[in-house]
Amino acid sequence: MESRNANHAGAIHQTCGECGHPVQTYWHEHSFRYGLAESAVNLAVQLPVRRCKRCDFDYLDEEGERLKHEAVCRHLGVLSPAEVQRIRKRHGLSRQAFAKLSGIGEASLARWENGIKIQTLAYDRYLRFLAQPEGLAKLQQITSASRADAPAPSTFRMIEVSEALLQRSASFSLRLAS
Repeated sequence: MESRNANHAGAIHQTCGECGHPVQTYWHEHSFRYGLAESAVNLAVQLPVRRCKRCDFDYLDEEGERLKHEAVCRHLGVLSPAEVQRIRKRHGLSRQAFAKLSGIGEASLARWENGIKIQTLAYDRYLRFLAQPEGLAKLQQITSASRADAPAPSTFRMIEVSEALLQRSASFSLRLAS
Protein backbone atom coordinates (compact mmCIF):
# COMPACT_ATOMS: atom_id res chain seq x y z
CA MET A 1 0.00 0.00 0.00
CA GLU A 2 1.28 3.37 -0.95
CA SER A 3 1.27 6.20 1.53
CA ARG A 4 1.57 9.89 1.01
CA ASN A 5 3.44 11.88 3.58
CA ALA A 6 0.89 14.60 4.28
CA ASN A 7 -0.27 15.78 7.63
CA HIS A 8 -4.02 15.77 8.00
CA ALA A 9 -5.29 19.30 7.38
CA GLY A 10 -6.68 20.80 10.53
CA ALA A 11 -5.69 17.80 12.64
CA ILE A 12 -5.57 18.18 16.37
CA HIS A 13 -2.03 17.63 17.59
CA GLN A 14 -2.04 14.11 18.89
CA THR A 15 0.50 12.30 20.95
CA CYS A 16 1.66 8.72 20.71
CA GLY A 17 -0.06 6.28 23.02
CA GLU A 18 3.20 4.37 23.40
CA CYS A 19 5.80 7.09 24.13
CA GLY A 20 3.85 10.36 24.38
CA HIS A 21 5.60 12.13 21.49
CA PRO A 22 3.71 13.94 18.70
CA VAL A 23 2.37 11.86 15.83
CA GLN A 24 2.08 12.62 12.13
CA THR A 25 -0.61 11.47 9.74
CA TYR A 26 0.11 9.37 6.66
CA TRP A 27 -2.65 8.45 4.23
CA HIS A 28 -2.90 4.84 3.06
CA GLU A 29 -5.13 3.28 0.45
CA HIS A 30 -6.77 0.51 2.47
CA SER A 31 -8.78 -2.37 0.96
CA PHE A 32 -11.07 -4.48 3.08
CA ARG A 33 -13.63 -7.18 2.49
CA TYR A 34 -17.29 -6.41 3.25
CA GLY A 35 -20.10 -8.94 3.18
CA LEU A 36 -20.41 -12.70 3.34
CA ALA A 37 -19.53 -15.54 0.98
CA GLU A 38 -20.27 -14.87 -2.70
CA SER A 39 -21.80 -11.45 -2.02
CA ALA A 40 -18.62 -10.16 -0.31
CA VAL A 41 -16.90 -7.27 -2.06
CA ASN A 42 -13.59 -5.49 -1.71
CA LEU A 43 -13.92 -1.85 -0.73
CA ALA A 44 -11.12 0.69 -0.88
CA VAL A 45 -10.78 3.82 1.21
CA GLN A 46 -8.06 6.34 2.01
CA LEU A 47 -7.35 6.10 5.73
CA PRO A 48 -5.33 8.42 7.97
CA VAL A 49 -2.71 6.36 9.75
CA ARG A 50 -1.17 8.06 12.76
CA ARG A 51 2.57 7.42 13.12
CA CYS A 52 5.02 8.30 15.84
CA LYS A 53 8.42 9.08 14.31
CA ARG A 54 10.18 8.34 17.56
CA CYS A 55 8.95 4.79 18.18
CA ASP A 56 7.40 3.95 14.76
CA PHE A 57 4.04 3.12 16.37
CA ASP A 58 1.24 3.22 13.71
CA TYR A 59 -2.45 3.24 14.49
CA LEU A 60 -5.92 4.15 13.21
CA ASP A 61 -8.16 6.26 15.36
CA GLU A 62 -11.90 7.01 15.29
CA GLU A 63 -11.51 9.04 12.09
CA GLY A 64 -10.25 5.94 10.27
CA GLU A 65 -13.10 3.85 11.62
CA ARG A 66 -15.60 6.53 10.56
CA LEU A 67 -14.15 6.62 7.03
CA LYS A 68 -14.40 2.81 6.73
CA HIS A 69 -18.01 2.93 7.93
CA GLU A 70 -18.81 5.67 5.41
CA ALA A 71 -17.28 3.55 2.62
CA VAL A 72 -19.65 0.71 3.54
CA CYS A 73 -22.61 3.13 3.58
CA ARG A 74 -21.63 4.42 0.11
CA HIS A 75 -21.38 0.84 -1.15
CA LEU A 76 -24.85 0.04 0.23
CA GLY A 77 -26.29 3.33 -1.05
CA VAL A 78 -27.50 4.46 2.38
CA LEU A 79 -27.03 7.60 4.44
CA SER A 80 -23.90 7.89 6.56
CA PRO A 81 -24.17 8.44 10.33
CA ALA A 82 -23.42 12.17 9.91
CA GLU A 83 -26.16 12.47 7.27
CA VAL A 84 -28.71 10.74 9.52
CA GLN A 85 -27.83 13.11 12.35
CA ARG A 86 -28.00 16.16 10.02
CA ILE A 87 -31.57 15.28 9.01
CA ARG A 88 -32.71 15.32 12.62
CA LYS A 89 -30.75 18.45 13.53
CA ARG A 90 -31.91 20.31 10.39
CA HIS A 91 -35.44 20.04 11.77
CA GLY A 92 -34.23 21.24 15.18
CA LEU A 93 -35.33 18.06 16.94
CA SER A 94 -33.72 16.16 19.76
CA ARG A 95 -33.23 12.45 19.21
CA GLN A 96 -36.13 11.78 21.58
CA ALA A 97 -38.48 14.19 19.75
CA PHE A 98 -37.48 12.84 16.32
CA ALA A 99 -38.02 9.27 17.52
CA LYS A 100 -41.45 10.11 18.92
CA LEU A 101 -42.54 11.89 15.73
CA SER A 102 -41.12 9.35 13.26
CA GLY A 103 -41.91 6.17 15.19
CA ILE A 104 -38.27 5.09 14.87
CA GLY A 105 -36.83 3.81 18.13
CA GLU A 106 -34.57 6.25 19.93
CA ALA A 107 -31.97 3.51 20.46
CA SER A 108 -31.97 2.71 16.72
CA LEU A 109 -31.41 6.37 15.89
CA ALA A 110 -28.52 6.51 18.36
CA ARG A 111 -26.94 3.39 16.81
CA TRP A 112 -27.27 4.82 13.27
CA GLU A 113 -25.97 8.26 14.23
CA ASN A 114 -23.00 6.81 16.11
CA GLY A 115 -22.08 4.34 13.35
CA ILE A 116 -22.73 1.29 15.49
CA LYS A 117 -25.31 -0.11 13.06
CA ILE A 118 -26.40 0.68 9.51
CA GLN A 119 -30.08 1.31 8.87
CA THR A 120 -31.99 -0.96 6.51
CA LEU A 121 -32.83 0.27 3.02
CA ALA A 122 -36.47 0.78 4.08
CA TYR A 123 -35.47 2.98 7.03
CA ASP A 124 -32.97 4.79 4.82
CA ARG A 125 -35.72 5.67 2.35
CA TYR A 126 -37.96 6.81 5.22
CA LEU A 127 -35.16 9.02 6.56
CA ARG A 128 -34.64 10.52 3.09
CA PHE A 129 -38.37 11.28 2.96
CA LEU A 130 -38.14 12.94 6.37
CA ALA A 131 -35.14 14.96 5.20
CA GLN A 132 -37.50 16.96 3.01
CA PRO A 133 -39.36 19.75 4.83
CA GLU A 134 -42.62 18.67 3.18
CA GLY A 135 -41.98 15.07 4.30
CA LEU A 136 -41.69 16.04 7.94
CA ALA A 137 -44.66 18.41 7.64
CA LYS A 138 -46.78 15.58 6.17
CA LEU A 139 -45.73 13.27 8.99
CA GLN A 140 -46.64 15.91 11.59
CA GLN A 141 -50.03 16.30 9.89
CA ILE A 142 -50.64 12.54 9.88
CA THR A 143 -49.52 12.24 13.51
CA SER A 144 -51.78 15.02 14.76
CA ALA A 145 -54.75 13.67 12.73
CA SER A 146 -54.26 10.15 14.08
CA ARG A 147 -54.17 11.47 17.65
CA ALA A 148 -57.45 13.33 17.09
CA ASP A 149 -59.11 10.23 15.59
CA ALA A 150 -57.79 7.83 18.20
CA PRO A 151 -60.49 6.20 20.28
CA ALA A 152 -60.48 6.87 23.97
CA PRO A 153 -58.50 4.27 25.83
CA SER A 154 -60.69 1.40 26.90
CA THR A 155 -61.07 0.61 30.53
CA PHE A 156 -61.08 -2.84 31.98
CA ARG A 157 -63.17 -3.83 34.89
CA MET A 158 -61.59 -5.81 37.63
CA ILE A 159 -63.06 -9.13 38.61
CA GLU A 160 -63.30 -9.64 42.28
CA VAL A 161 -62.20 -13.10 43.24
CA SER A 162 -64.72 -14.66 45.60
CA GLU A 163 -65.24 -18.14 46.96
CA ALA A 164 -68.22 -18.61 44.63
CA LEU A 165 -66.16 -17.64 41.57
CA LEU A 166 -63.40 -20.04 42.56
CA GLN A 167 -65.93 -22.91 42.92
CA ARG A 168 -67.50 -22.15 39.51
CA SER A 169 -64.09 -22.02 37.81
CA ALA A 170 -63.02 -25.31 39.42
CA SER A 171 -65.96 -27.12 37.83
CA PHE A 172 -65.47 -25.52 34.40
CA SER A 173 -64.41 -27.82 31.55
CA LEU A 174 -64.29 -27.55 27.80
CA ARG A 175 -66.46 -29.95 25.81
CA LEU A 176 -66.54 -30.75 22.11
CA ALA A 177 -69.36 -29.08 20.25
CA SER A 178 -71.65 -31.47 18.43
